[in-house]
Parts: sequence; C-alpha cells; structure tokens
Amino acid sequence: MKRTIFLIALLSLFAHFSVPVKAVAQTTKAPSYEALKADIEANIFRAGLNMDPYEYIPGPGTPAPGGYKPFYISHYGRHGSRSNWAGKEYSSIQKKYAKAAAAGLLTDEGLKAKEQIDKLIELHDGMDGRLTALGAQEHRQIAGRMYDDYKRVFRKGSKKVTARSSVVPRVLVSMAAFTGELLSKQKDLEISWDTGETIQPILSTDSSREVRDSTQKILARFRANYTPDTLAFQKRIFTDPEAAGKLIGNTKVMMKQTFDMAAGCAAFGLDDRLFRLFSLDDLCFYEQGIAINFYLRQCNSVEFGDDRMKVVEPLIKDIIEKADAAISTGEYAADLRFGHDYQVLALGAYIGLEGIGERFDQHGCVNWPGWRYTPFAANIQLIFYRNSKGEVLVKPLLNERETRIIGLDGDDFPYYEWDDLKQLLLSR
Repeated sequence: MKRTIFLIALLSLFAHFSVPVKAVAQTTKAPSYEALKADIEANIFRAGLNMDPYEYIPGPGTPAPGGYKPFYISHYGRHGSRSNWAGKEYSSIQKKYAKAAAAGLLTDEGLKAKEQIDKLIELHDGMDGRLTALGAQEHRQIAGRMYDDYKRVFRKGSKKVTARSSVVPRVLVSMAAFTGELLSKQKDLEISWDTGETIQPILSTDSSREVRDSTQKILARFRANYTPDTLAFQKRIFTDPEAAGKLIGNTKVMMKQTFDMAAGCAAFGLDDRLFRLFSLDDLCFYEQGIAINFYLRQCNSVEFGDDRMKVVEPLIKDIIEKADAAISTGEYAADLRFGHDYQVLALGAYIGLEGIGERFDQHGCVNWPGWRYTPFAANIQLIFYRNSKGEVLVKPLLNERETRIIGLDGDDFPYYEWDDLKQLLLSR
C-alpha cells in the first residue's frame, strides 16, 4: 500500500500539481446511452439531473475490520430540493400556454400541462432558489440515518459538532434541518453553527468565466447535432399544430422551456406530467446537455479538470486539518459542511470518488448519470475508524453508499488507511 502511494506521488511530480488520476481515465469505460435511457425509464425525474430530488438507494454495509470503531465524521452536503430560477422564462412559457388555451388550441394533455405550469409558478411565489419542504425533509432524513448508523461517534466520544454553511439562505435552512434532526436524536450535543465571507471560499466555489464560456461553445456544437421531435410535442399539446405554431412561434424554444418547468416540479411534490410530453430520446438529449455542462465545468474533465481542482483545494485543506485535529485531540465528533452541487462534484473529483473522479472528456461524459452523484441534498461523508493501537481507517460514502477511491488499492475498499488517503490528496 505504501509503495502504491509513493508511486502515485512520484508520478505526480512529473505531471502537474492538480492532475488527478489521469491514468485511470484511459481504462475507465464511459457511461452508455442505453444505461442513460434505462435510468430515465426507471425514474423520469432523473432527466433533470441536478434537479432530481434525493434518492436514498441503500447499498452494502461492509463491517469494519476487527477492532475498529467509528469515532469521527467529516461531511459535506448540498442543500436540499429548491425552487428554480424564474427569470423571464416563467412568464414567457405561461403566456404561451395561456394564449393557446384562449384560442382553443390545447389538447387535454396541453390543458393539464398548462395547469401544472400555473401551479408551479404559484408555488414558486417569486422566490428563486428557495428550499422547499421536501428539501428540509431530505436533510432531516440523511441526518437521522447518519446518527442511527454511527451513533457511537456522538455517544462515546466528544459531544461537540461544528456546522458551517454557505451564506445562501437555502443552504442555511438545510443546515438547520440537518442539525435539528441530530439534536432531536441526542439533546446533549454541543453544535456550533457558523457562516460568513471567510467560510464562503471554502464551501462554495465554481469554475472560471473562461471555462464557462468554453463549455458553452462545446454545448452549442453538441446541440447543433440533434433536433428535438417538435412535431410529436406539438401533436401532444395542440389540437392544430400549424395554427398553434403561427400563434406561439418557435416550438423548439417552447419545448426547452417546458422541459425546464418539468425539472422544477418534483421539488414541490408535483407529478411528472410535463416530462411525459417528451419522447425518451428528447429527454436523454436534454439530460446530456446538463451532464456535459456539469462534468466539464465541475469534475475532473480532460478539458478543464486541472483548473477546477485547484479552486477546491481550500476545502481539501480544511478536511485534512480538521480530521487530523479530531484524530489527535478528539475534541470534535463531527465537522459538518453545507453548500452546493458544484462543490460536491469538485470535492468528489479531487478525492477520486468513483463516478465523479474519472478523467472523461466532452465525448466520454455525454451519458454521465449526474442524477446519481449531484441530486438535491447530495452528500459526501468520510467516516473515521480507529483501533486500540491508534491506527485510523476511513470509509468514504457518496450519497450514503460505500464508494471506491480511484488511485488507492482496490483490496482495501471500502476502508482505506487515512495516511494513504491523505498522502493521495496531497500528491494531487
């Protein structure tokens, strides 16, 4: 194991400081279109990718090696389900459906779609990015499972827990829901809450404007190679597609606006009728565009991963320092961090978590199942274990599932030596 880490560190000296796991990408199989379609067929809300509500999918719970007990948790969680951004799109699409309805041009499906859009806008209530009731519930449930699975961390050691949040309101409310659940489980926990401008660069980062602009050019080329089935969409919602086209204008634009509205429904507990207006291929096309945008900008992509990884280094430093302090002093049982989808992805990519840390390019990431890795309330948990000799292991969880670390020995999965993981992170 130590030899493996040495070799990784040595190779990094001949490469670049922030070039994680390049070698792995050459042998990692890119996700398939067939798998993407199967995912959406299983749950159509997955087409919204980062707008998909949290799906708790239990995985194996591998017992710790003999003599090892959990004693500390390092956590980063995205805010829960939220409203979307209205901009001018909400009023635009609402007017289009209203005009078609007034002209008697909507089918039954079209009328139901109009009803759904009106309801969504009512629930939105002019509040962009607002945490919904479902979003708070997601965090309470995740916190409850964390406590139930690792209650020894909170009962046997320190009662102190730090909780820090991005300054954004939906993240603050998510933190309140999460820590409130912990307190309901154990009232004597000493939780300290914090947020502010010094904390923000640690918990919330994004790719540069240059990367965003470059990604938009890549997306434009991708979208130019696919034409959504506008005729099938028109026939679903319009009694007279030709007349409606003259009244409404560009149906391709209306389709995309309807898709965006559909992606915002699940956060409010609304049904999937808007997504049902689209063919499976069209849904895959829209999801692929979101996947390309997120993977290129936030993950360990071939095009922009090196620059993106540099920006998340303050969070990596914070995780290492606080974990080492917990190991040496035992002052804190857990360090909880709350932020955004971008940071979950960048953190997961830097650590090398399987599913996020692969080195795909714009072609390899097109069918990337981002719903699995960055839904609302996405989270990364590092569970620390120690034996009587003081040896420390760490088990990484991605959305509460044991997850492999690319670059560390597969034989150690899912428990890795903390010193090995730390050295891997420092070698990036």
